[in-house]
Amino acid sequence: MDIDELNAYVESGQIDELIRVSEARQCKALSKIADTITDDGRKRIVLLAGGSSSGKTTTAHRLATQLRVNEVEAMHLSTDDYFVGDARNPRDENGELDYESVECVDIGRLTSDIAALMRGESVHLRQFNFAAHDGFDSPSTTSLPEGGIVILEGIHALNPRLSAEIAEEAKFRLYIEPTTQPVVFATTKLLPVDARFLRRIVRDNRYRKMSPADTFRMWPKVVAGEEKWIMPFRKYADAEFDSGLIYELTVLKPFVAGLLQMYLLQNPQCDKARTLLSLLAGVCETDPLKVPGDSILRETIGGSQLDY
Repeated sequence: MDIDELNAYVESGQIDELIRVSEARQCKALSKIADTITDDGRKRIVLLAGGSSSGKTTTAHRLATQLRVNEVEAMHLSTDDYFVGDARNPRDENGELDYESVECVDIGRLTSDIAALMRGESVHLRQFNFAAHDGFDSPSTTSLPEGGIVILEGIHALNPRLSAEIAEEAKFRLYIEPTTQPVVFATTKLLPVDARFLRRIVRDNRYRKMSPADTFRMWPKVVAGEEKWIMPFRKYADAEFDSGLIYELTVLKPFVAGLLQMYLLQNPQCDKARTLLSLLAGVCETDPLKVPGDSILRETIGGSQLDY
């Protein structure tokens, strides 16, 4: 689908149906993945990884729901909750904190907690305070129901170091990427990495109080970290999930266009900002209220009915 076709859905009032079909397609795909996992009968952990702003957290929650449809309880864990904090965080060659490295994760504690859960023990799981950049133990304990499955979600989830103590037959590896994107500029599709950047700049501003300049400055490091720490393991995934929504540019435009304009005023030579703004200029807007409460887009624009 190209931008003109997408705009036609908005202008004709048929965008509601496009939204329903797009969301249903993702739901169907997750249902098939859940069936594959439960039909195997041996899986105890789903290792779910993807790049920044690919929709990992929402996907983990929605996959857990599909597993429960199959009468299998699922527990969501995030590698982010096991960050070591700035005091122990590794630094790059320039001496700056390297938030992309696998060493950001307390691997020993994470693997110990997962092993304990699988043994049926109760565990004080870790949580992370992103404002203070430090972690702490949850005051209450958590246990995995008998026969339950852990869904471990995070950029490093496919790294074998995080699941070295788990039998191979018990693992299911899932990689996600927003592959579905509209055609722009004749026959060229919006790249998934650029779609994720648009999500990221909105999320950073809304939930992390970061300016567009902060996101632009960090993004090259994020992408380089993904190439180093995620992509080598993508080929080992048992399945891939398309987290892209063909309609999402129409929803993101009112959130992101102003942020890009703000950045471009301060950095008029930035080709990336200019190109993305040029793309968005030709996109019709859709009321964000039309987006379902459990949509991946809610992870970016807010208003999710899921408990993050």
